[in-house]
Amino acid sequence: MTDRREAREQLAYAIHDGLTQVITASVLELEALAHRAEIRPEEATHALHAAVAELRLALDEVRVVLASLTPEEESSSAESIEDLLRSVLERWQLPATWSVEGDLAEVPPSVLETASSVIREGVANAAKHADAGEVAVRVQASGRSVEISVEDHGRGFETVDRDREEGHLGLDMLRRRVADAHGTLDVSSAPGKGTRVVARLPVTDKGVER
Repeated sequence: MTDRREAREQLAYAIHDGLTQVITASVLELEALAHRAEIRPEEATHALHAAVAELRLALDEVRVVLASLTPEEESSSAESIEDLLRSVLERWQLPATWSVEGDLAEVPPSVLETASSVIREGVANAAKHADAGEVAVRVQASGRSVEISVEDHGRGFETVDRDREEGHLGLDMLRRRVADAHGTLDVSSAPGKGTRVVARLPVTDKGVER
């Protein structure tokens, strides 16, 4: 039963990190397209092509998820954090500053995958909910842990209320995923003060000191 639960959680993580966010970005782009179509047809055409490209990306990610369900085809490598940052920021078209410090070469792929989830969720939330003009992402690796920080200066929210909002499962899923990696996740926010998400992930399985 435990193995089945873990498999279901991994599938949920993969769908949320990839498919859900790609489709959400495409829906937002298509909604904007409806407003632009009559006023600026050329811009609308460009937006349509961008949305189609995003949906093709979603299809590719579905294939990746399906392949990952076959044990003998599991990948032993994690996506480059730098490449991930570029693709996520391009997807959400959000101005950003970002940095990657330390050596990630010795970090286990499972830890990098969790770090990638933190980046995806933090940037997606800034783009969808924060009304932020910019987001700052920082990844810092040491011999013992990897720290990921995603910060915006948008509208912010009441953390307790937001966590209980029906339909906003991203942060809850992220907390569970970080906990599964023996790490810690801190979300600090307040109305009008922006939001900062900080995850600390141990390189070993001993967990991060709280």
